[in-house]
Amino acid sequence: MENGIQGSTRDHTLVRIVDGGIGLEALEKTMSKKLCPRSPSWAAKCCIFRVPPVLKRHKPDAYEPDFISIGPFHRGGKQFQHMENVKQWYLNNLLSRRNLSLKHLIDHIVELEQSAREFYAEPLDHLSQNDMVEMMILDGCFLIELFRKYQSHQEDVNDPIFRMDCMFQYLCHDLLLLENQLPWFVLQHLYHLTLDPYKSSPSLTVLMLTAFTSQKPLKHNCDSYLGPQKRKEKEAKEKKKNVCRPKRRRRRKSNDQLDTDMDSEFPPATALSEAGVKFQSNTKAGSIMNIEFEKGVFCYFGYKRGTFEIPHLSIGELTDPLFRNLIAFEQCYHHHSHEITSYAFLMDKLIASSKDMEFLCDKRIIDNWLSAEDGAKYFSKLCNDTVLKKFYYEALCEEVNMHYKVKWYRWLEKLNRDYFANPWSVISLIAAAILLALTVVQTVYTIRG
Repeated sequence: MENGIQGSTRDHTLVRIVDGGIGLEALEKTMSKKLCPRSPSWAAKCCIFRVPPVLKRHKPDAYEPDFISIGPFHRGGKQFQHMENVKQWYLNNLLSRRNLSLKHLIDHIVELEQSAREFYAEPLDHLSQNDMVEMMILDGCFLIELFRKYQSHQEDVNDPIFRMDCMFQYLCHDLLLLENQLPWFVLQHLYHLTLDPYKSSPSLTVLMLTAFTSQKPLKHNCDSYLGPQKRKEKEAKEKKKNVCRPKRRRRRKSNDQLDTDMDSEFPPATALSEAGVKFQSNTKAGSIMNIEFEKGVFCYFGYKRGTFEIPHLSIGELTDPLFRNLIAFEQCYHHHSHEITSYAFLMDKLIASSKDMEFLCDKRIIDNWLSAEDGAKYFSKLCNDTVLKKFYYEALCEEVNMHYKVKWYRWLEKLNRDYFANPWSVISLIAAAILLALTVVQTVYTIRG
């Protein structure tokens, strides 16, 4: 009996070992099939990302579309079904107006299908080639027709978008989202395929920016890009990459010399004003990021105040998702410098309280469509859980801090504020100085006599 039990145990153990071996072999085969022998082709080109949860958690609705899905990430949502029907209607109108065949578009866009997949930060294996081509044509032609209609002021009582005053604003919110995009080269290709060769037409960049400027909180921010772009078109030397990139300043250090140092103390706007720094809106900056500081200097007849020149900015419901998605793009795209993130960090330092926000609004540097309290916290919330790789304004902040630490500037500003704020104060000070001088002279003569 004992031998039987031992044999049974031994046989059972042997079976378990064999079963384990078979399981491991199957696991090895399964894992081998999943391994990528080469780096995924989409890894190098990808520039359309899903927003990381660590950023999205602070304000999810700033990153997710409400009315329309563009691209693959939110495709198929039930809440977007109505707009899918509108897309079909827009595509039909475009084909009829230009007398184009759907086959003509398909034949051209199918050649871009594989390249378009590489622009997304995750594989789109759930989309077949037909699904991908259909999505690009439907979404791309909708955008082109939408912005063309807006630019031409074409009115159509049957259009479900333009017959509702608020609908276009809602769409603008969705079209600015990082997760809700098509590759730019696909849009450009579709635009050229659907252009009327016998009519002069603006570039796709100007067409889209013109539409976005209809939203007042975005108007000033888009205008700074729209002007230079129109001038380049007149010269027939349009360069798309320069539209949204600020001019490089002479005092900016090279990338190798830049260090991130935003943990150090930096005075807010009201404190800088009390230290003699003058704030003014820069209407000719060309980009909201072209912030400049000119140091104060002593002259023969006084001193010239330090000047902070900041381009005009509008803050509203639309600018919040715009900034959040631009910052998310910089956080995800390793090839891109952190210029928008740096801008948010700098403005967060300048606006430490509602008084700073009110001060910058009085100087017409900021149009705040939010409350003073919400406006004061606006940039602070944008910076939550972000990583600043290289601070774009490091050299500028060093100059500002050096100016702020010179006590003479604060004393002169206090003297100017307390004693030269109005003519009567000046007259009183001069009279007091004359009286003091006469008293000293009288005292001297009295002692000598």
